[in-house]
Amino acid sequence: MPGQSRSHIGVGTGGSGGRRAFEAIDDGRPPSATAMRDLRRLHAAAVAVVTTNSDVGFRGITVSAFCVVSLAPASVLICLATRGEALTTIAAAGRFAVNVLSDTQEFLAERFAGRAPLVNPKFEGVTYRLSNAGDPLLDDCLVWFDCSVSSSYESGDHTIVVGNVDEAGYGHGAMPLLYFDGAYHDIEIA
Repeated sequence: MPGQSRSHIGVGTGGSGGRRAFEAIDDGRPPSATAMRDLRRLHAAAVAVVTTNSDVGFRGITVSAFCVVSLAPASVLICLATRGEALTTIAAAGRFAVNVLSDTQEFLAERFAGRAPLVNPKFEGVTYRLSNAGDPLLDDCLVWFDCSVSSSYESGDHTIVVGNVDEAGYGHGAMPLLYFDGAYHDIEIA
């Protein structure tokens, strides 16, 4: 959250940290939505902002469900709420960019997540440049991927969107912003 001190995830420091005992939840049945939310919190993930250029201006949303699917041909996937505006906007545009945030961009993650002043369709107050296809790329991100939608698959309450990477590169950031157990973290190299 804005103004909150961020903790570090040590690399190469060893130890078990705050691990919980090995046990099943929900008495051996498939986990409930609440249990899945609690379990998902313990998946450390790089924070990314997915952006696109729509007919009403620029749009963006903070996500943690992003991964590289294939190196050749280059493709990535993102997961978006099936009933969300982001999915509708990206489907209409037919393209999107993934901006993996650096550890200096926590406030931007909050803004695109709707927990701080929202970013307007002109991206005022956000430093960016446009990809060759016209999608906004956040200047201080770690890396970016500009993609054209190749397919999508509805799964539960989210839709998996696969994009062919048309262009990719580095931003000005040096280290990733991570999200783990409901808070932002950065990596401290030991």
